[in-house]
Amino acid sequence: MDKKAISLIVSAMFAIPLAAWSEDDAAPIAVPKGGSSLQIFGRAYVEYSFGSNRGQLGSAAGAPAGELVSLDLLQAPDNEVGFRGQETLGSGISAWFQCASTMDLRGAGTGAGAAGFCSRNSAIGIKGAFGNAYAGNWDTPLKKTAGAVRVVNSTGIWGASLILFGNSATTNDNAQPTTWSRRQNNSIFYDTPVWNGIQVFTAMSTPSTSVGVTSNQSGGKPRLYSIAANYSNGPILLTAGYEIHQNFKPGQPVNGNYSGTDTGYHLGARYEIGPGRVGVIYTKQKLDTGAGTDANVSAWGIGSEWTVAGPHALRAGYHRANSTTGNFVAGPGATLLPQSDNRVFNGGRGGTGGSLWQISYVYLASKRTEVTAGYVAVRNDANARYFLSGYTAAPASGQNQSAFGISIKNTF
Repeated sequence: MDKKAISLIVSAMFAIPLAAWSEDDAAPIAVPKGGSSLQIFGRAYVEYSFGSNRGQLGSAAGAPAGELVSLDLLQAPDNEVGFRGQETLGSGISAWFQCASTMDLRGAGTGAGAAGFCSRNSAIGIKGAFGNAYAGNWDTPLKKTAGAVRVVNSTGIWGASLILFGNSATTNDNAQPTTWSRRQNNSIFYDTPVWNGIQVFTAMSTPSTSVGVTSNQSGGKPRLYSIAANYSNGPILLTAGYEIHQNFKPGQPVNGNYSGTDTGYHLGARYEIGPGRVGVIYTKQKLDTGAGTDANVSAWGIGSEWTVAGPHALRAGYHRANSTTGNFVAGPGATLLPQSDNRVFNGGRGGTGGSLWQISYVYLASKRTEVTAGYVAVRNDANARYFLSGYTAAPASGQNQSAFGISIKNTF
């Protein structure tokens, strides 16, 4: 069934007039003057990887530290299907909405704990010459602007978010407090118009799950504030973002006295030249873990993509997390900070850095479809336990992971 047929069915269901389809799912919806529109869009993606991990503790095979453990994994990150609509209200003002949901092509997203309806970027808003104001569940400005300069994937076997931001996830209030690449539920957003190549993005979350809490106890009234800006001029894009996690309580399982503020920022740039593009990014986060202790981590990366000839391209990246600093120790010795997924804090004694590097061949079958095959590896310092995105369990301290992967993506 083609797009026009699907759109006609959905339009009839919602009693919204049909508008022309955009060739780019990120482009503005084409809206007839005085009319409204509805558009179906999505992204289908699946990847297969075969990985090797040395020293993983507590594995299903019961392998002791130092023994090689191999596994293959089918992942489907960043899939979505959704619909968006827009109506012109006059005087250059339009009302719009979007509902995007996770689409797991493996059939694994239908059980308990699966993401629900409108679980991806979803909101309702008003836009015009004044900018765009909207409310719902959306990528924070920090995450949105980082994606423009990262070049390589955020999640999946190629994902750089574990190194740069601790993780990437849809979050509610202060859930996953050490994740800084966030799609934040229950939030209000405002994007300015573009002024001389500059656009500013802002967001504030609401502590909706704490509506019954009447005191300011630790973690009782969490709130996120995020601001970022892009400057675009020809082939150059510069970006910067800053985010505050207020009363997020990341150290609560270790120290119950936490009631402070965590901060994070990034700086990035992208340059396009001929058939290629290069992006660089630097990130840093500071976590207030209570009782005079803090934990800091910074990371940087470079990613590039180059069309060699015709549909053939190469994509590569190197990302490095520096050793953590600060006087916080997560539990005895150098264990993982709860909910941090991959970062070790050992009071600044060092050896807690890690790197992710990758190279892949990309076949651009069409404007919408690409096939990728390549190699990716994590290299850990002596006390670090970073891992490949999707492999879920950290290796033993100082051990490495690597994988060969192949993926296919279609955007519609």
